[in-house]
This record gives sequence, structure tokens and C-alpha cells, in this order.
Amino acid sequence: MANQDSPLAAKYYVDEEYFLLDRDNIFFRSWQCVCHESEVANRGDFATLPIVNESVFVIRDRAGQLQAFYNVCRHRGHPLVEGFGKGRKVLTCPYHAWTYSLTGELQRAPGAGSDDRLGCDQISLRRVRLEVFCGFVFVNLDDDAESLHSQIPELKAELLSYHPDPGALRFVCETSIEHQCNWKLSIENYNECYHCPTVHAGSLTRGVLSMDGYTTEARGRMIWHQGKAQTDNEKQYNYDIERGPRAGDYGAYWIWPNVSFCCYPGGFFTIRQWLPRNYRQTTYRYRWFSDGSLPDAEVEALMHKHKSTTGAEDEAVVSKIQAGMESRSFEPGPYILGDGIGALSEVGIRHFHALYREASAITSAAEFDGD
Repeated sequence: MANQDSPLAAKYYVDEEYFLLDRDNIFFRSWQCVCHESEVANRGDFATLPIVNESVFVIRDRAGQLQAFYNVCRHRGHPLVEGFGKGRKVLTCPYHAWTYSLTGELQRAPGAGSDDRLGCDQISLRRVRLEVFCGFVFVNLDDDAESLHSQIPELKAELLSYHPDPGALRFVCETSIEHQCNWKLSIENYNECYHCPTVHAGSLTRGVLSMDGYTTEARGRMIWHQGKAQTDNEKQYNYDIERGPRAGDYGAYWIWPNVSFCCYPGGFFTIRQWLPRNYRQTTYRYRWFSDGSLPDAEVEALMHKHKSTTGAEDEAVVSKIQAGMESRSFEPGPYILGDGIGALSEVGIRHFHALYREASAITSAAEFDGD
């Protein structure tokens, strides 16, 4: 068996076979963030999300309840909706106009006769599990999965320390960066700051975050990053650390396998998501939210600033790491753990690998022979 305290071998990043296993054993069995409740606040409002090669959507029904379904018509499989939308009274397939209620029941199939063996009362959209956490809507394709709330018991109190009511946030803007790498590489890069003094020397560590006291901590199915705003140099971002009791703090709370709540100095808030496309392409999506106390223009300015600095820097390095792992010469080096919690420790990567091994071993522990 593989050494469970050693980094994953390159094959888990460069072999499509393992990507397909990741899809089935991880992404089809984990909680995925679709949107904030405010984005589907009214009847008929909906939001979609790709989960590798599947598509799901959430919609608020006529009774005001949130519903979640596979985004697949029960006739010929055409998607019912795309992106985000408002005020749907029914769900009508764009292909053959099969029409469903907002709770998923088939209401109408044009042209159907008595001999078509079609009973509308027997056909419904395929449901998906749904949970709301701190105002954010999550879904899970696994009907038997452990609840999200039980997996992240400490997070709610932590988020409330930054904002008394995360449910009052609203969506402001969104951007994404295409990472030409396996999803695991992108997430590993996020979950360590060992690279920050070199890769982000002119952006993140100069005038944004202080590396003194920065910590990375493994907590169950999470990795917590915490630090302070840097105030010694000219600020790179326009934030006011006097806005509130935690306005000078930074907190990034990564949840297995691919979402992070990120609280920036100054009261900025984002959801980070890593959406796998194939074994060497990942969409790194940033969605920015506000309670209205920050002007939208400031939120949008920070989004563009981040994308053009640390975002662009990370985009460049992860593609080069993917290429390096595809070299016949590559073998992973050891974890650098240092003090086990500080800015230069790779404890986050080690914890991520442990969670990955645990999830993947659902199918076969033998998959890890030969690391």
C-alpha cells in the first residue's frame, strides 16, 4: 500500500482514468455550492451548476420552497434551463416543449394521445438533495451522503464573527480563470502559502496580507486559513480595516472537495469554486457578495484587481506544474511541514491528500498501490 503520509503520485493528475474516478467517487458524492438564496429569492427564480459532466439547477417553487433537480428533460434529455433566470411560472423544455411544474411534475406533453402510454402523473424530474448553509444553497447527487451541516460544525460561528447575517448578502459580480491543470493541483496551490513569498511577492505579500502569524490549519473536512491585513506598506487593495471588529482579518475556509468561503480585509466576501472540466482543465470561479455597506464599484474593482494580480500569477504556475507532472522524470518531493501551521507549511496539502485517499478508497484501496 501507498505511504499515507506521502504526496500523491503524478498519475492521479495526468491520467484520465483517475479523473473519471474522481468524478464518480468525489464530485458525484459531495456538496456543491450552486448560489446564494438571494439569487433565487422569488418564485420561479433559478440557478444552474455544472458538476463535471452533469448539470443541476435549483428553483424556488410557488410555495416559496427551494427545489433541486437534474437539468435533464425526461423525454430526450435536453437541458431545461441555462445559467440564472427569474420568474419562471413553469419549466418548458426548449426541444419538444414538455412542460413541468416548479416542483418537477410533468404537466403537458404536446401531441400525446391516449395510445402513447404517457401518464403525466407518473413522470417527474429527477430530484437532487439540497441544503442551505448560511444563506448559500448546496446540492449533492448522492442521496445517502452525510449532511453538509454535520461535516462543517464549526464554520457557522466563524462566518458569523465576520458578518452577523450571511443570509443578508447579495451577489455583486463574478469572474473565472481557466486553469490548465488537474483540479487537485489548483486546490493544492490554494491550500498552501509556501509559494506566496516567491509567486506573489509583488501582490499578495506586499500591501495585502501579512505572513507574520498567517496560519493554515486542518480541521476535519476543512482547511482554515487565517491572517491579518498588511499595513506596513502601501495598500494594493482598497480596504478599510476599521470598518468592523474583523475588518482587519483574513479568513479562507476551504470545504472538501472544491469550495471556499473567503472573508477579505475590509469586509469583502467571496465564494471560490473549482469546477473540473477534464483531467487537465479546471475553471476557478470567484463569486463576490456584499451586504450593501460596500459600494458595488469597490467590490468590482477588487475582483478585477485580484484577477489581474494573484489570480494571473496562480494561473501561470499551475499550468507549468501540470506540464512538469506529465514529464517522465517527475516524482513528487516530500511535504514541507515546518512548524505544522505557519505560512510556509504544506500541512494543507497533506490534509487534502488524506481526504482524497479516504474518498477514493470508497471504490478500491488498491487504486493507490504503487505511489
